[in-house]
Parts: sequence; C-alpha cells; structure tokens
Amino acid sequence: MALVKVILVSGADVEIETTSAQADDMVAAFARYAFEKRVPEKRTILTPSQSVYVDYSKVAIVRREF
Repeated sequence: MALVKVILVSGADVEIETTSAQADDMVAAFARYAFEKRVPEKRTILTPSQSVYVDYSKVAIVRREF
C-alpha cells in the first residue's frame, strides 16, 4: 500500500491510500498534466467499490508518501 498526498491550490490537502502502482500512476498523471497541459483521466478506481476524481487544474502538488 502507498499513501498519496494531494495538495490543492487553496492549501487544503487530501490523503489517498492506494496500491503502489496506482500511486505511481497518479503522480505520473499529474506530472504529465503540469508539463504538457494534457488533461489525464480524472477518475482513478481504487477498489471495485471505491474511486476518486481529481481535477488536476486545482492541484498544486501530488506526491507519494510511502
């Protein structure tokens, strides 16, 4: 398991517990968005019954904690 910390432009932060592969994908998607301004898929499926939507235009930092 991994912890992803999403810090919004407003200063608020959200922690998302997910698998290592999903955490890496979320960080990479934000990096691509920041570099290329290409909007990634906003929905990330965490488990069969849980998903999260991230609007990268409102995000300042996405980092993997562990």
